[in-house]
Amino acid sequence: MTIQDLKIGETAAIVSLDSRQLPRPMLTELLELGFFPGAEITLKDKSSLLGKMICDLNGTTIALRIQDGKAIEIKLKQS
Repeated sequence: MTIQDLKIGETAAIVSLDSRQLPRPMLTELLELGFFPGAEITLKDKSSLLGKMICDLNGTTIALRIQDGKAIEIKLKQS
């Protein structure tokens, strides 16, 4: 499962980042923003038309391209 699969309001833990699917600068930027295994992420909003998603990562709001979300493996948190 990847971040692309989250529904609005769902929370998940990051499992891994697939470095083969992301350019090196983007991978570095995500790591600097806190996209580490175990980090908790919640999908706040998603626009397929604009190709963007807004997530809350450990209390910080971050906008991502939906396409980049395919490289971020997650495990859905049980509510």
